Amino acid sequence: MSNTLHAFALLACPLAALAYGEVSQWSSGWGQGTSEYTTVDVAGNTLYIACSEDRPVSMTLTVNGVEYGSYNDKGFDLLIDGVEVQTPYDTASRVGANNFQFAWDALRKARTLQARTADGQVVNLPTKGSAKALPAWGTPEFSCSTEF
Repeated sequence: MSNTLHAFALLACPLAALAYGEVSQWSSGWGQGTSEYTTVDVAGNTLYIACSEDRPVSMTLTVNGVEYGSYNDKGFDLLIDGVEVQTPYDTASRVGANNFQFAWDALRKARTLQARTADGQVVNLPTKGSAKALPAWGTPEFSCSTEF
């Protein structure tokens, strides 16, 4: 019996390690100088935002195990309460920085959130807890910076 439980525990660990954040709501954390914000749907699709005062904001959307966003050539857009924000993580211009600020403020009060990948996939992501997890722009808790 004990060996069966150990085997089950070993098999379950990799699955738990893949999930970051709390399912069906926004969550936040901090580690190694980075503030992290995540929303996770029941299928395990995630939107992850990393903020630091010494690096520009980054965003990663993971849909069915495929990553999009800041660290590869596969882009995504957000639809927040039906309003499209194109590549909200691309902050190298004044327009891009303004888009990020708009998206951040909109995410804090969003009723609906969808992400659309460059290859046409659309996922609905949770908005519950966003105002609590995402600090207001300009507050001491807010640590996001942009390239521009």
